[in-house]
Amino acid sequence: MTMMPRIPEPEKMTEEEEFFYAKADYSVPHEALAQEIIAKVGVAPKWAIDIGCGPGDVLLRLRKHAPNWTLVGADISAQMLSLARQDEAKRLSSLETPINWVLINGKQIAFPDATFDVIISNSVLHHVADPVHFWSVVRKLSKQGTDVFVRDLRRPATEAEARDIIERNIPEEYDVVKTHYFSSLLSAYTVSEVESQLREAQLFGLSVIEIEDRYLSIQGTIEKK
Repeated sequence: MTMMPRIPEPEKMTEEEEFFYAKADYSVPHEALAQEIIAKVGVAPKWAIDIGCGPGDVLLRLRKHAPNWTLVGADISAQMLSLARQDEAKRLSSLETPINWVLINGKQIAFPDATFDVIISNSVLHHVADPVHFWSVVRKLSKQGTDVFVRDLRRPATEAEARDIIERNIPEEYDVVKTHYFSSLLSAYTVSEVESQLREAQLFGLSVIEIEDRYLSIQGTIEKK
Protein backbone atom coordinates (compact mmCIF):
# COMPACT_ATOMS: atom_id res chain seq x y z
CA MET A 1 0.00 0.00 0.00
CA THR A 2 1.29 3.46 -0.92
CA MET A 3 1.58 5.83 2.04
CA MET A 4 -0.40 9.04 1.63
CA PRO A 5 1.70 12.23 1.70
CA ARG A 6 1.87 14.30 4.87
CA ILE A 7 -0.64 17.17 5.02
CA PRO A 8 0.83 19.75 7.44
CA GLU A 9 -1.37 21.51 9.96
CA PRO A 10 -0.57 24.84 11.66
CA GLU A 11 2.17 24.83 14.30
CA LYS A 12 -0.19 26.54 16.74
CA MET A 13 -3.75 25.43 17.54
CA THR A 14 -6.65 27.83 17.32
CA GLU A 15 -8.03 29.10 20.64
CA GLU A 16 -11.08 26.85 20.22
CA GLU A 17 -8.86 23.79 19.61
CA GLU A 18 -6.73 24.67 22.65
CA PHE A 19 -9.83 24.98 24.84
CA PHE A 20 -11.24 21.59 23.84
CA TYR A 21 -7.81 19.92 23.92
CA ALA A 22 -7.41 21.08 27.52
CA LYS A 23 -10.85 19.66 28.38
CA ALA A 24 -10.22 16.27 26.76
CA ASP A 25 -9.36 13.36 29.06
CA TYR A 26 -5.80 12.14 28.48
CA SER A 27 -5.30 11.01 32.08
CA VAL A 28 -4.49 7.37 31.24
CA PRO A 29 -1.68 7.95 28.67
CA HIS A 30 -0.31 10.92 30.59
CA GLU A 31 -0.10 9.01 33.87
CA ALA A 32 1.47 6.06 32.04
CA LEU A 33 4.10 8.41 30.57
CA ALA A 34 4.88 9.95 33.96
CA GLN A 35 5.29 6.53 35.53
CA GLU A 36 7.45 5.32 32.64
CA ILE A 37 9.76 8.31 33.07
CA ILE A 38 10.19 7.67 36.78
CA ALA A 39 10.75 3.95 36.24
CA LYS A 40 13.58 4.76 33.80
CA VAL A 41 15.15 7.78 35.50
CA GLY A 42 14.40 7.40 39.23
CA VAL A 43 13.42 10.14 41.67
CA ALA A 44 16.80 11.72 42.49
CA PRO A 45 16.88 15.48 41.69
CA LYS A 46 16.86 16.24 37.96
CA TRP A 47 16.22 19.12 35.60
CA ALA A 48 13.39 18.22 33.19
CA ILE A 49 11.65 20.14 30.41
CA ASP A 50 8.41 19.40 28.58
CA ILE A 51 8.63 21.04 25.13
CA GLY A 52 5.11 22.00 24.07
CA CYS A 53 3.66 21.23 27.49
CA GLY A 54 0.14 22.45 26.64
CA PRO A 55 -2.06 22.65 29.77
CA GLY A 56 0.67 20.92 31.76
CA ASP A 57 -0.98 17.64 32.74
CA VAL A 58 2.12 15.48 32.22
CA LEU A 59 4.28 17.74 34.40
CA LEU A 60 1.64 18.02 37.11
CA ARG A 61 1.52 14.23 37.27
CA LEU A 62 5.29 14.01 37.21
CA ARG A 63 5.51 16.42 40.15
CA LYS A 64 3.65 13.89 42.32
CA HIS A 65 6.23 11.23 41.50
CA ALA A 66 9.34 13.44 41.53
CA PRO A 67 8.97 16.11 44.25
CA ASN A 68 12.63 17.15 44.03
CA TRP A 69 12.90 17.66 40.29
CA THR A 70 13.13 21.10 38.70
CA LEU A 71 10.32 21.04 36.14
CA VAL A 72 10.00 23.42 33.18
CA GLY A 73 6.91 23.57 30.97
CA ALA A 74 7.55 25.41 27.69
CA ASP A 75 4.81 26.25 25.20
CA ILE A 76 4.13 28.59 22.29
CA SER A 77 0.63 29.42 23.60
CA ALA A 78 0.03 31.93 26.39
CA GLN A 79 -3.50 30.53 26.78
CA MET A 80 -2.18 26.99 27.33
CA LEU A 81 0.24 28.23 29.98
CA SER A 82 -2.56 30.16 31.67
CA LEU A 83 -4.62 26.96 31.82
CA ALA A 84 -1.57 25.11 33.18
CA ARG A 85 -1.14 27.66 35.98
CA GLN A 86 -4.83 27.44 36.87
CA ASP A 87 -4.65 23.65 37.04
CA GLU A 88 -1.45 23.81 39.07
CA ALA A 89 -3.19 25.99 41.66
CA LYS A 90 -5.90 23.33 42.02
CA ARG A 91 -3.73 20.22 41.97
CA LEU A 92 -0.53 21.14 43.82
CA SER A 93 -0.39 22.04 47.49
CA SER A 94 1.53 25.01 48.86
CA LEU A 95 4.17 22.55 50.10
CA GLU A 96 4.94 21.23 46.62
CA THR A 97 7.57 22.91 44.44
CA PRO A 98 5.93 25.00 41.69
CA ILE A 99 6.52 24.25 38.03
CA ASN A 100 8.30 26.83 35.87
CA TRP A 101 6.02 27.77 32.95
CA VAL A 102 7.88 29.43 30.06
CA LEU A 103 6.43 31.07 26.91
CA ILE A 104 8.51 30.23 23.83
CA ASN A 105 8.43 31.51 20.25
CA GLY A 106 8.32 28.09 18.64
CA LYS A 107 11.85 28.32 17.25
CA GLN A 108 14.10 28.91 20.25
CA ILE A 109 14.15 27.95 23.93
CA ALA A 110 16.28 30.32 25.97
CA PHE A 111 18.25 27.91 28.15
CA PRO A 112 21.99 27.26 28.06
CA ASP A 113 23.31 24.24 26.23
CA ALA A 114 23.21 20.91 28.10
CA THR A 115 20.77 22.16 30.77
CA PHE A 116 18.42 19.21 31.09
CA ASP A 117 18.69 15.66 32.39
CA VAL A 118 15.25 14.72 31.04
CA ILE A 119 13.52 16.04 27.89
CA ILE A 120 9.83 15.32 27.29
CA SER A 121 7.55 16.24 24.41
CA ASN A 122 4.05 14.90 23.89
CA SER A 123 1.88 15.38 20.78
CA VAL A 124 4.02 18.21 19.43
CA LEU A 125 6.20 16.81 16.65
CA HIS A 126 3.37 16.56 14.09
CA HIS A 127 2.79 20.33 14.46
CA VAL A 128 6.41 21.13 13.65
CA ALA A 129 7.12 22.37 10.12
CA ASP A 130 10.90 21.96 10.53
CA PRO A 131 11.37 18.74 12.51
CA VAL A 132 15.15 18.71 12.06
CA HIS A 133 15.28 22.04 13.89
CA PHE A 134 13.10 20.56 16.66
CA TRP A 135 15.55 17.70 17.11
CA SER A 136 18.47 20.14 16.97
CA VAL A 137 16.92 21.98 19.91
CA VAL A 138 16.62 18.67 21.78
CA ARG A 139 20.30 18.04 21.05
CA LYS A 140 21.28 21.54 22.22
CA LEU A 141 19.41 21.27 25.52
CA SER A 142 20.63 17.76 26.30
CA LYS A 143 23.87 16.51 27.79
CA GLN A 144 25.61 13.17 27.57
CA GLY A 145 23.16 10.72 29.14
CA THR A 146 20.03 12.87 28.96
CA ASP A 147 16.89 10.72 28.87
CA VAL A 148 14.45 11.62 26.09
CA PHE A 149 10.74 10.76 25.99
CA VAL A 150 8.98 12.07 22.88
CA ARG A 151 5.48 10.82 22.07
CA ASP A 152 3.51 11.63 18.96
CA LEU A 153 1.01 10.32 16.47
CA ARG A 154 1.95 8.10 13.52
CA ARG A 155 0.55 8.86 10.08
CA PRO A 156 -1.74 6.10 8.78
CA ALA A 157 -1.57 4.95 5.18
CA THR A 158 -4.94 6.41 4.15
CA GLU A 159 -7.56 8.93 5.24
CA ALA A 160 -10.04 6.07 5.70
CA GLU A 161 -7.65 4.43 8.16
CA ALA A 162 -7.36 7.75 10.02
CA ARG A 163 -11.15 7.92 10.39
CA ASP A 164 -11.22 4.33 11.65
CA ILE A 165 -8.59 5.18 14.28
CA ILE A 166 -10.73 8.05 15.54
CA GLU A 167 -13.90 5.96 15.77
CA ARG A 168 -12.07 3.16 17.59
CA ASN A 169 -10.35 5.39 20.12
CA ILE A 170 -12.25 8.63 20.73
CA PRO A 171 -15.86 8.01 19.58
CA GLU A 172 -17.38 10.08 22.42
CA GLU A 173 -15.14 13.15 22.10
CA TYR A 174 -16.33 16.60 20.97
CA ASP A 175 -16.57 17.04 17.18
CA VAL A 176 -13.90 19.76 17.27
CA VAL A 177 -11.55 17.30 18.98
CA LYS A 178 -12.26 14.63 16.37
CA THR A 179 -11.71 17.10 13.52
CA HIS A 180 -8.43 18.28 14.99
CA TYR A 181 -7.32 14.70 15.68
CA PHE A 182 -8.01 13.76 12.05
CA SER A 183 -5.88 16.62 10.74
CA SER A 184 -3.18 15.72 13.29
CA LEU A 185 -3.05 12.13 12.04
CA LEU A 186 -2.63 13.38 8.46
CA SER A 187 0.11 15.75 9.65
CA ALA A 188 2.04 13.12 11.62
CA TYR A 189 5.36 11.61 10.57
CA THR A 190 6.21 7.98 9.86
CA VAL A 191 8.91 5.89 11.52
CA SER A 192 11.26 6.22 8.56
CA GLU A 193 10.72 9.99 8.37
CA VAL A 194 11.58 10.46 12.05
CA GLU A 195 14.63 8.21 11.75
CA SER A 196 15.81 10.39 8.86
CA GLN A 197 15.22 13.53 10.94
CA LEU A 198 17.34 12.17 13.79
CA ARG A 199 20.20 11.33 11.44
CA GLU A 200 20.12 14.79 9.88
CA ALA A 201 20.10 16.44 13.33
CA GLN A 202 22.99 14.16 14.37
CA LEU A 203 21.04 13.01 17.41
CA PHE A 204 22.27 9.63 18.61
CA GLY A 205 21.00 7.11 21.13
CA LEU A 206 17.28 7.31 20.36
CA SER A 207 14.96 4.62 18.99
CA VAL A 208 11.70 5.15 17.08
CA ILE A 209 9.05 2.67 18.22
CA GLU A 210 5.49 2.07 16.99
CA ILE A 211 2.89 1.84 19.80
CA GLU A 212 -0.67 0.61 19.35
CA ASP A 213 -2.45 1.69 16.17
CA ARG A 214 -1.44 5.33 16.02
CA TYR A 215 1.50 6.35 18.21
CA LEU A 216 5.24 6.78 17.91
CA SER A 217 7.64 6.79 20.83
CA ILE A 218 11.04 8.34 20.27
CA GLN A 219 13.04 7.50 23.34
CA GLY A 220 16.46 6.63 24.67
CA THR A 221 19.56 8.12 26.23
CA ILE A 222 21.49 10.82 24.36
CA GLU A 223 24.95 9.89 23.13
CA LYS A 224 27.08 12.94 22.37
CA LYS A 225 29.62 12.30 19.60
